[in-house]
Amino acid sequence: MEIVKVVKRYGLCGGMEEYVYRLSHELHERGHSITIISERTVTQPEHQGIKVVRFRESPTKPRWLSHLLFSRKISEWAKRNPCEKRIIHSHERIACHDITTIHSTLFNFPRKGLPGFRKFMNEYLERRELLSPSLKKIVPVSDVIEKQIKSKHPDSTSLVSLPISPGISEIKVKPKSFDPQKPIIGFIGKEWRRKGLPKVIAVWRKLRNHIPMAKLCLAGFSPSEEIGLSSEEKKHVRVLGWTERKSDFFEQIDLLLHPARIEAYGMVIAEAMSLGIPVACSNQCGASKDVSSDYGKTLDYDSTDSEWADCVASV
Repeated sequence: MEIVKVVKRYGLCGGMEEYVYRLSHELHERGHSITIISERTVTQPEHQGIKVVRFRESPTKPRWLSHLLFSRKISEWAKRNPCEKRIIHSHERIACHDITTIHSTLFNFPRKGLPGFRKFMNEYLERRELLSPSLKKIVPVSDVIEKQIKSKHPDSTSLVSLPISPGISEIKVKPKSFDPQKPIIGFIGKEWRRKGLPKVIAVWRKLRNHIPMAKLCLAGFSPSEEIGLSSEEKKHVRVLGWTERKSDFFEQIDLLLHPARIEAYGMVIAEAMSLGIPVACSNQCGASKDVSSDYGKTLDYDSTDSEWADCVASV
């Protein structure tokens, strides 16, 4: 059986891309013929038997146009390379796939704002992906996404599988001593507003009323970003910036705080738990269903800063 994995960027460069990279290797080791179709290869496959087909990179913006151009390339490739014993497993907005895995929350859900061409095109591409005649299975990575799909696209409900959480890669870190009077709270995220950094800072300020030496360790975005800290507060905050090795971040923290308003999954939550680092996250994160009392606590995003601070202090 030939399995074609479709992803714009292939390699160890983030959540979805790493998911596809690891899955393609696992499937290859199980004896399947694997072909990757991408526009950019960040990491070469470890197995020579994994074939990579690269297309010229599409413009990144507007995003709907980038998706549309990439989709056309995939459709044209499929027509030029017919094969009866082939499964096309997509992780992008295409229209000729057998399986699609949904890694992110749906576009403009719940619907808000005025209609416009950009919204129309994004809605069209999403609907086309989830209602394609060739589609046999939709795989959400969390129950958050599963619920959104069934609510927004009820005609696709019969194709939706049970959520399958992403696997995580082993991360090796050096042991760190813990001082309860000087806890280091960690946060990592490129899209730091959506992932809850403003709330992290507000909760940290509340926590310092009881634990004055509590510190923050932040990563995933440029240190030059203005995140609303005073000159005095900056003395107790370390911003690592973008880090290639997550171990550099995890080695420095005692607890992960991830109060995202909405998060399709949240790989960092699963990664922290795998290392024995306690977590406090919002129950709007897909990974929150995997958080038990042994690993940490979950709280509603709209809980007060004081409630979040109490949650952090009790983890």
